[in-house]
Amino acid sequence: MLGFRMGAIVDMSVDRSAVASSVDAVRQPFIDKSTYPLRAIGVADGVRIVPGGSSIRDGSYIGRGVVCMPPMFVNVGAYIGEGTMIDSHALVGSCAQIGRNCHISAASQIGGVLEPVGALPVVIEDEVLVGGNSGVYEGTVVKRRAVLGTGTILNRSIPVYDLVKDAVYTASETEPLVIPEEAIVVPGSRAVAHPLGKKYSISLQAAVIVKYRDSKTEARIQVEDLLR
Repeated sequence: MLGFRMGAIVDMSVDRSAVASSVDAVRQPFIDKSTYPLRAIGVADGVRIVPGGSSIRDGSYIGRGVVCMPPMFVNVGAYIGEGTMIDSHALVGSCAQIGRNCHISAASQIGGVLEPVGALPVVIEDEVLVGGNSGVYEGTVVKRRAVLGTGTILNRSIPVYDLVKDAVYTASETEPLVIPEEAIVVPGSRAVAHPLGKKYSISLQAAVIVKYRDSKTEARIQVEDLLR
């Protein structure tokens, strides 16, 4: 945050004069704080950045074999392990930690310490599949090989009901929400106990663990290996 305060607005536009024929098309404009330049990535880094408007800020770690589908954004301080795919319109927030061989599906958001502002970064361990339009925020930890179904939202205010182990997982004042290893999590809801909630049949957002990984799950996600 001090970097935002200290930085000056500068032109970080991409010079494309070698491939453009028109003067109007030679630069792709980027205007940002001088303290947060784009990360320099070359062929030797072994990272695929598919053309189409993605941005990766300096100060982030991008492992070999990472695939970046356009447009995606990785903020300062983030860590992305080897072989992970960051899909289109996905956001990896500042200082978020993502392990190896994960898939952060299209339009998913992995919250950092700046967006929204939080004391702890989100941690996504190895081989996790985050379904499209999902959001993981406020320091939530998703353990190894878990699967988040499409549209799953996880934060400190949303309880997770484990139908397999008959347990409820929540964050505490000192500890983040933790999703167990190999859990299959889908969006759910819970009834409001307040009398007006009952009167109007209001429910609040929740998440539900419906099962843990099995051979059927492995067969459904095996295609992920072909995309890398």
